[in-house]
Amino acid sequence: MKTNTMGVILTSEDKIPPITDIRANAALPFAGRYRIIDFAVSNMANAGVPNIGVVTESNYSSLMDHIKSGKPWDLDRKNGGLNVLPPSLEQMSLGSIKGNIDMLAGIRDYLHRSPQTYVILSLGNMIYNIDFNDVVDTHIKTQADVTIVYKNIKGCEDSELSRFTLLEFDDEGKVCDIEVQPYYPKTTNASMELYIMEKALLESIVDECSARGDRDFVKDALVKKMLGIRIYGYEYKGYMDKIDSMKSYYRNNMKFLDKDIRNELFNPENPIYTKTKDQSPTKYGPEAIIKNSFVSDGCVIDGTVINCILARGVVVKKGATVKNSIIMQDSVIDVDVDLDHVVFDKEVYVTKGRKLIGQESYPLAISKGTKI
Repeated sequence: MKTNTMGVILTSEDKIPPITDIRANAALPFAGRYRIIDFAVSNMANAGVPNIGVVTESNYSSLMDHIKSGKPWDLDRKNGGLNVLPPSLEQMSLGSIKGNIDMLAGIRDYLHRSPQTYVILSLGNMIYNIDFNDVVDTHIKTQADVTIVYKNIKGCEDSELSRFTLLEFDDEGKVCDIEVQPYYPKTTNASMELYIMEKALLESIVDECSARGDRDFVKDALVKKMLGIRIYGYEYKGYMDKIDSMKSYYRNNMKFLDKDIRNELFNPENPIYTKTKDQSPTKYGPEAIIKNSFVSDGCVIDGTVINCILARGVVVKKGATVKNSIIMQDSVIDVDVDLDHVVFDKEVYVTKGRKLIGQESYPLAISKGTKI
């Protein structure tokens, strides 16, 4: 299928403390058993993209452990496949990575060696389920230099719109204005930070920006070149959001409990793959109460769990109540603990009788390995 198209995924450095203290955003657990990067990689793999590079900047050990050989995505192959591309020793020692152009410059040889003509470039931590076949076909048919995938997010407050890069179009559908996280949004067309172009054009952009000391692909390349190249949009009408804050991370995990959104994101006709782990089924005690929750394999539930996402190996002991919360892998909730609106990283242990309460707009987040 799109064997003439490669994929490049840049892991965003948006910080969501404390859950990104030890990992890149792309490696954040999502919906119990997935990672955010699974969406981009799975969509490219489903479209038959044979060569995908994941470019990292820092805290990439968790990401490398998750991706490994690329086998869950059928990308474990000798030529192409799924490649993790950490920064060079020179870049790390000099601290020379100041933007995504620097990250792309660091993989210049990888881009040059890749035999594909077109490239799908992903710059952000988005969740979506899209058919890249149609996107690339549309890009070729319109004879665009660059195609930007976007979604019209009508009805959003200005504060939500300001999280995105926003696009304006002329009567022919060509991009005529690009605003990066504007304080006063003029449009509701939100870029999904997905760009399709010829690989040769991307190489040219990277070389030119590097020579001038430019750092940002959108601000320093696309905005400045807008009048000289043909930039078109491809409208995506499915569910998508950007994971760039604790509020957005919490909100999107909770939306996974909505059947319609869950079925759209995890469409069996365009499946989302992830690293698998062989664990025993979850055990439910005689007094366990579970309501509107997603519980992964290997858990032991003897308490009450309502409106929650529980990752693998979570233990909820007798008399404990967990509501409206995200609990990551191998955390332990002891006897008579009361939790509401919390986000626990891996291996958190809450001792007997504790009570922790957050808010929907400001969930209480606890870092990995904490004992309370």
